[in-house]
Amino acid sequence: MHIPFLKNFRWYDVPNYVLNQLTVGNHAQCRADLSYATASDRQKLDLYIPKKPRTNNALILFVHGGSWQHGSKTDYIFLAQNLAKYGFYVACMNYQLAPEHLYPTYVEDVIQAINWLSAAQQADQYGYAADQIILLGHSAGALNVMAAVYHGAQFQYSIQNLNAIRAIIGIAGPYSFEHRGDPIAQYAFDQTVAPELIMPSFFTFHNSIRHLLLLAGNDQLVGDYNTEKMQQALLHVQNAVTVYRIPATTHISIIATLAEGIDRLFKTRQVMLDFIDQPEVN
Repeated sequence: MHIPFLKNFRWYDVPNYVLNQLTVGNHAQCRADLSYATASDRQKLDLYIPKKPRTNNALILFVHGGSWQHGSKTDYIFLAQNLAKYGFYVACMNYQLAPEHLYPTYVEDVIQAINWLSAAQQADQYGYAADQIILLGHSAGALNVMAAVYHGAQFQYSIQNLNAIRAIIGIAGPYSFEHRGDPIAQYAFDQTVAPELIMPSFFTFHNSIRHLLLLAGNDQLVGDYNTEKMQQALLHVQNAVTVYRIPATTHISIIATLAEGIDRLFKTRQVMLDFIDQPEVN
């Protein structure tokens, strides 16, 4: 018997599927499949417009994980709707995937999405503030958002207005590791290129962006040293960075703590809100 949806089925997707069925509120209207670039059908995002926006009309751009090989913006409806509950505009984006596309293609997709969202045309049309953008990524997506800002000279695209980015929040991110020979990352990175030419921890520079790095309490997939090295690299250039560990979570389950209802049992959402609402220090 042939069941179509089983073709791309992964156990990794089960929690998101369940969360989307059981925990999604109705806090935003979704404008689906907005194209931020035109080279690939994957270069689209869903924009959630909150029913009760925050006074500063801030927007969160969420970048999903999935080993740079899997995942979809529609897996995270639960996250977008719950963040919209607290007044945020939320953009959930797709990006081009490995192994067909290697680094830096998927990071450059994030850059193009940032540039599209920070343009006055889009901000005016949908109502968010183009200069109040927060980057949020989980797992592979956390590397993507960090590398969108911190990368080498080999990129075709660059962020047009860095001042539009108020904060970066990385959840269980692999920011600084040996990708060569890694059983997962070998399909997403050129195996002839050293980590020193890829990992964002090697390309930090001083700026006004605030950084929040969240660790899972028991992450068996991405080592804590990734966050530790990224923290050290940001502090070395005197950038603002906060690290917080979420107890009783794993690499995969930590993102589920941002689902409505479940978020009451963990500190993830409140830590993020408190971090975002901190007054900026000039």
